[in-house]
Amino acid sequence: MKPSQTHRPTVGSLFAGIGGFDLGFERAGFITSWQVEIHDICRSVLADRFPHAKQHKDVRTCLPELTPVDVIVGGFPCQDVSIMGRRAGLNGQRTGLFFNAMHIVASLAPRWLVLENVCGLISSHDGRDLQTVIETLVPMRVCGVLARA
Repeated sequence: MKPSQTHRPTVGSLFAGIGGFDLGFERAGFITSWQVEIHDICRSVLADRFPHAKQHKDVRTCLPELTPVDVIVGGFPCQDVSIMGRRAGLNGQRTGLFFNAMHIVASLAPRWLVLENVCGLISSHDGRDLQTVIETLVPMRVCGVLARA
C-alpha cells in the first residue's frame, strides 16, 4: 500500500435488501465487500448500486465464498416475530435464518456486528426469543448493536 493510501474498513451485508445499511456505511467511508440477498430483483438493484461488491443469494449456502470483513450488518427476517404475523418466533422458517446468519458471524469473526429487527422481537415468546438472540451474541465477542425498526 502506498503511504498516501488509507485502509477503508470493509462491510459484509446479510439480508441486504436493496442496500440501505450498505449505503450508509459506504457514505461513512466503508467499502462493501459482499452482500447476501435471496430476492432476484433486490440483487439486481444491489448489483447496479454496488458493482464492486460480490453478490450471494442464500445465507444457508454462501459461507464458503464469504471473505472476512470489519463489520457485518443485517436485518434478519422479521415475519415470524412481527406482531402482525403468526408469531412462530425464532422457530419460524424466515426469522429462524438468524441462526444461519450467526453461524456466518461466528465463522468470519468481524470486529463489529449491526443487527436490526422489529420491536415484536422483544415480546416474541414472552421475551425468550430476544433472550436467545442475546445469548447467541455474547460468546461471539463482537461489539454489537441491536436496533429496532
